[in-house]
Amino acid sequence: MTDKSIYKDVLMDHYRNPRNKSDLSDADAVHRGTNPRCGDDLEVGINLDNKMLSKVRFRGRGCSICLASASMMTETVIGKNKVEAHQLAEGMKSWFGGQGECPVDALKALEAVRGHSARKRCVLLAWEALDDALRAEY
Repeated sequence: MTDKSIYKDVLMDHYRNPRNKSDLSDADAVHRGTNPRCGDDLEVGINLDNKMLSKVRFRGRGCSICLASASMMTETVIGKNKVEAHQLAEGMKSWFGGQGECPVDALKALEAVRGHSARKRCVLLAWEALDDALRAEY
């Protein structure tokens, strides 16, 4: 089994069984992101406890890449402080912009779509919404 096939399996697992996809009614901050080209429309909600992300959830609809990325994002940033989460979002933007390395090993499965420029927005949508929600709380 190649790395690409393993990565695709991870992405499909997150798409079929999204982590932290749920109601956002009790979130401290919610921000929406849309990608009209692909039809993606997500909201990301965060809950803070002493400046730590105690809950990060999302809701909405999107392509398999968008939903898998949102699921992976929630798992990666829960337990981080706001600065760490912002740095991860910036690291993802840099990595998908062709600079630097994957900021966290748990996100390496997204390498499978990194070379597809049309999929960049699908991957980054949830990360951008997270970053906007974090800024709303600063």
